[in-house]
Formats: sequence, C-alpha cells, structure tokens
Amino acid sequence: MNGRMKVAFLAGGLTLLLSGCVSTYMDQKADLRAGGPQAREAAARQEYASAKAQNTDLNDQLVSTRRDIDRNERRITAAQAQLSAVRQDLDRARRSKKLSDAEYRRMRAEADDINRDITELDFKMKAGGPSTPADAAEKERQIQALERKKAELEKAIQLTLGQ
Repeated sequence: MNGRMKVAFLAGGLTLLLSGCVSTYMDQKADLRAGGPQAREAAARQEYASAKAQNTDLNDQLVSTRRDIDRNERRITAAQAQLSAVRQDLDRARRSKKLSDAEYRRMRAEADDINRDITELDFKMKAGGPSTPADAAEKERQIQALERKKAELEKAIQLTLGQ
C-alpha cells in the first residue's frame, strides 16, 4: 500500500469517527434539551419509591405471618397437651369402670384421630413455607375445627366421669 492510500484510509477513518462523534453529540444535546436525564431520574426515583413501599408492605406481611405462625403453634401445643390430659382422663375412667371397653376404645380412637390431625396440621404449617392470606384462613379454620372436636370429646369424658 502506498503512502497516498494510507493517508486516504486515515482521512476516511477520521471522517467516520468524527461524524459518529458529532452524531452522538447531537443526540445527547437533543436528549438534554428534551429533558431526558430529568425524566430518567424521575422514573428512577418513582421506581425506588415503589420498591421501597413494596418492601415495607412485604415486611409488614412477614411480621403478621410470623405472629400468626407463633399463635397457631401455641394453640397446637396447648391442644396436644390438653389431649394428653384427655387420654389420662380416659384411662382413669376405664380403670374406675366408669367407661365400658367399647366406649373407651371409641373415645380413645377419637382422641388419637384428633391428635393425628393436629400433628399433621402442625407439620404442614412448619413445612409449608410462606402462606397466602387464603392459606392462613384455611389453617385457622382447621385449627378451630380441631379445637371444637377436642372440646366435644373433653365434654363427653367429663359427663362420663360425672364432673
């Protein structure tokens, strides 16, 4: 390649480079006049505020969920302790001949079923991970149903024992 061609290529490359720079400069200048940086900054601030509000909402939901889990775990623990007392009452009633073997087996099976349901619900709650409000409402309904069954069984035993 001779010297003139090198100069021509160099001149052409510089022209392309300068036209690209001028074009970029003009685009940037037009963007600046149109308020582009301010619009992008406003949009970024809006996204930040939205994300911050969402984070606050999620933290509130987390605190509420943890409170519900703790409350339900306490209820389940109390129900299991009460069922243990129910079983003791059943055993005492059987020993004192206040219950027939058939009544004892029926009531004991009912107590065992309730205990199994409570244990299963406790396992599901602990293994379930985050829950939706609908899940929480369903678990609450299940706990209430189990508490009612337990109360009915306790009442039947107390009536049998004459207390």
